[in-house]
Amino acid sequence: MKTRVVAVLLVLVVAILPGQDRSRRPVELAALPRVDITVLVENMAGNGTVLGEWGLSFLVETDSRRILFDTGAGQTLLENARSLGVDLSKIDAIVISHGHDDHTGGLGKALEACGPVDFFVHPAAFTTRYWKEGSRVVPDVMPFSRDELRRRVRNLVETANPTSVCEGVMVTGQIPRLASFEDTGVREFAFLDAELKKPNPILDDQALFFRVPEGVVILLGCGHSGVVNTIRHVSELVGGQKIYAVMGGTHLRNASPLRLQKTIETFHEFDLQKVMLCHCTGIDAYAEIAKAFPGRSSWPACGTRVRFGGK
Repeated sequence: MKTRVVAVLLVLVVAILPGQDRSRRPVELAALPRVDITVLVENMAGNGTVLGEWGLSFLVETDSRRILFDTGAGQTLLENARSLGVDLSKIDAIVISHGHDDHTGGLGKALEACGPVDFFVHPAAFTTRYWKEGSRVVPDVMPFSRDELRRRVRNLVETANPTSVCEGVMVTGQIPRLASFEDTGVREFAFLDAELKKPNPILDDQALFFRVPEGVVILLGCGHSGVVNTIRHVSELVGGQKIYAVMGGTHLRNASPLRLQKTIETFHEFDLQKVMLCHCTGIDAYAEIAKAFPGRSSWPACGTRVRFGGK
């Protein structure tokens, strides 16, 4: 009898451990009939009506919502949006992939152009960081503090964990770093202290993802968590559903041959049908990946429009 009581108690204790079951339960992700992506900011200009800058910004449009994923470095967002016929005043939400200025430099202009928006950002993005630039140490901070953002947006949502942005679209929150061959891509330049003794793990790096009939699409800002870590994390979150496409920056431009090889192997493992890499991926790394995925790879330069789902 005592043995049975102890066994029952153990089961109850395990059942109520914080996050025990929740962490393994797939997220509810409705399949969207279509999602349109417009590249508003990217290093290269894809047509004569837009300008390129070192940075990234995607407009993500579902049937009912418009999401701005990052804001670029701040020099081209508004002009490119006008050239592409994008009305930023109709944006419903802004999602920040991480706090670096090539993804948040246009935030002030975006907030001025937008109406009331929901704002999604990892809490670590508000940390003061430092960049090593030659012999100088340069502070790196978000353009706005928490309090300033709370006054300027409709809702400030801090995304340490997977979070719904709208129906069918989620942000990963913090991504586990499990692949030993992946690093942030900038570890020799990014620090948490002005003495350059504490490398910055860039814990605020996160990705956006959604599901269309073909499968799950992952959007990356810079992929500082590692594109392999990100794909595996999203796959776990969605319960192993098909990962159809990856799009955005991957910080592979300084990747070792081993990391590049492992990345390509992982893309094959998941049988990615669209590999759309840009920004900090690096031309050499992109060329190797494009060679491994003929007909399935592309560099989505500024001005590119992509439809996932319905034609």
